[in-house]
Amino acid sequence: MGSSTTYEFSYLNSMPCNTEVTIQVVTPSQPIRLRTRLIGVDPHRAIIFALGSDNSWQEAKKFLKPGQPIIVRLVNSDEPDANILAFRSSIRKLLGSTEPWLIIDYPKALQKVALRQHSRIAINLEASIQVMPAEGSDEGETTQLLSPGQLSNISINGGAFIGKILQEISVETPCLLQVKVLQEAETMSIPITIKNIQDIEYGRMRGQYGFELSGEKSETETFVQKVILNHLLQQPK
Repeated sequence: MGSSTTYEFSYLNSMPCNTEVTIQVVTPSQPIRLRTRLIGVDPHRAIIFALGSDNSWQEAKKFLKPGQPIIVRLVNSDEPDANILAFRSSIRKLLGSTEPWLIIDYPKALQKVALRQHSRIAINLEASIQVMPAEGSDEGETTQLLSPGQLSNISINGGAFIGKILQEISVETPCLLQVKVLQEAETMSIPITIKNIQDIEYGRMRGQYGFELSGEKSETETFVQKVILNHLLQQPK
C-alpha cells in the first residue's frame, strides 16, 4: 500500500464523530440520498453511522439490508481545506437500540480531495454555458446562446470549460454554468464570469473558457463539492 493511500485510510480512521455524512443508496430506479452523522470507525473492519428517521430514510427503508451497495461521502467542514472522502461500500447490518446504528463494511479504496484548495482538479463532466440575460430582457433569448461541452477542471475559485466559441461570449461576460451531476441525478447551475478564452480547435470553432465562480460562498462550496464528488465516484473502483 502506497504512502498516499495509507495516509488516506489513516485520515478516515481518525475522522471525528458527528462528521457530516451523505449516503447514496443505489436502487433500480434512481439513487436515494440520506443525510446522517458519523458515530465511529473500527479501522479496517467497519464504519458506524446514525440511522435517520426523516422521509428520505423512510423511503430507503426497504433497501437498507445487508449487502446493499451504497456510496458514502464524508465532509470535514471544520478543517481549513474542507477535506472530502468518498468511497463505495455495502451495508453489513442495522442495529436497533436507543440510538439505532447503521454498520457498513470498511472500504477497500478511497477518494480524497480538499474542497477549499486553490489548485484546480482535472475532471471531465458534461456541461454547458449560456450568457446571463440582461436585466429586463426576455429569458428565452438565452436558450439560443447555449454552448454544450465539458467542464475540464474546477477549484473553489474557478475552472475551465471546453465548448463552442460564441461571439456573444467575451472576457468579463457574466454567464451561467450548468453541469450534469450523474451521481445526484440532477443538473446544477451557478453564475460565472469569463476571464479568458483560448482557441483549441480552429476549424471547429471550439475553445477553452477560463472562468471565475460568481456565486455566494456557500453556494460555490456546495456546487464544487458536488462536482468533485461526482468526478471522484466515476473513477475506477
